Amino acid sequence: MTSSSFTLALVAVALAAGPAVADGVRHLPPAEAEAGAPIELAASVTDAGHRNVVLHYRARGAAAWSDVVFTQAAGGQWVAAIPAEAVLPPGLEYYLQSSSAAADGAAPVAVDEFASAAAPHPIVVRASDKDARRQRDLMRTGGRRSRAHAAFEWVDFGQRHNDGGAVVPDRYYRIDLDFAYRLLAYPLEEIRFGYTRLEGIVPNSDRRVPTDCTPATEGSAACRLDAGFKVGGWFELGLALAEGVRFDGRGMFTANQESFALGARGELRAGIADGNHLAFAVEYMADVGTIGSFRLGWATVPKVPMAMTVEVTDLPSSKRATGVRLLYDAFYPLPTGLRLGGRIGYAARDQIIGGLSAGVSASYDF
Repeated sequence: MTSSSFTLALVAVALAAGPAVADGVRHLPPAEAEAGAPIELAASVTDAGHRNVVLHYRARGAAAWSDVVFTQAAGGQWVAAIPAEAVLPPGLEYYLQSSSAAADGAAPVAVDEFASAAAPHPIVVRASDKDARRQRDLMRTGGRRSRAHAAFEWVDFGQRHNDGGAVVPDRYYRIDLDFAYRLLAYPLEEIRFGYTRLEGIVPNSDRRVPTDCTPATEGSAACRLDAGFKVGGWFELGLALAEGVRFDGRGMFTANQESFALGARGELRAGIADGNHLAFAVEYMADVGTIGSFRLGWATVPKVPMAMTVEVTDLPSSKRATGVRLLYDAFYPLPTGLRLGGRIGYAARDQIIGGLSAGVSASYDF
């Protein structure tokens, strides 16, 4: 059964019996229930004013029983419920008893109406779809919900020059520090917050060094631009749209000595982030630039998940021409929860001049 509440119709059948013997009860017991949903039992009790009907239940295999006395509900039926917090996998077992006072004032005698303490009726409790999904996600992370992560990357688009001999580098570095917690409260799967620092040097033009720059002036603000920001804070929500499909949405605030700006990032991913997956992402940082990327990840090599990324970007300054980066990542997870990563790649803004991209990362799950 998949309903959040299960009703057992108990039909009392009047039988000739002594004062201490309750009438017989027939019903169709449930074979299974869903975890976290109450199980309600309803009874029609003959001579209900002179007897108590009691539900005895426990987790399967437990020693102690819990008792719930039937109470009268609208319509004349008597009801008792196993509370939701007690309905847990792998299952429950229960039996029903009734008792009535003897005419001579003797103590009430309990009579088994359905099943008994020695032979209780079992109910299989299966996990809900969300609970089963949560268990699968936790199994992949070894039961760890938190992750601390650090990454450093160096990106070099090569040296730029003009006919006058002035040379200005086109490069930047990026540092990311962040913490994530897996809520697994679907569709909200994860929250994440972090710090980013991105600084670089680029020619003060879209591609080349300005023509009026010389070797004597190539270090001036007219020839080169100190781009990026020193402080960037952000907050991200990971939304699991369906199992295996996730969208990460990030809001960012960046600042340097001159100004502050806003940014945003979004990534749509199909698959497992630390395994086989496809991902499309766009990141925008005002005055710094935009990144658009496609990533393919695979985990065919035991213990060494890998990924290839194609990235189109004008970082570290929105004044620069768009370049392309080709990146290869490899990771090595350890049983302790530590995960080490390395990145290598090539970056170029045109077909003539390019440079190396390299990075390292480490994360710890706990």
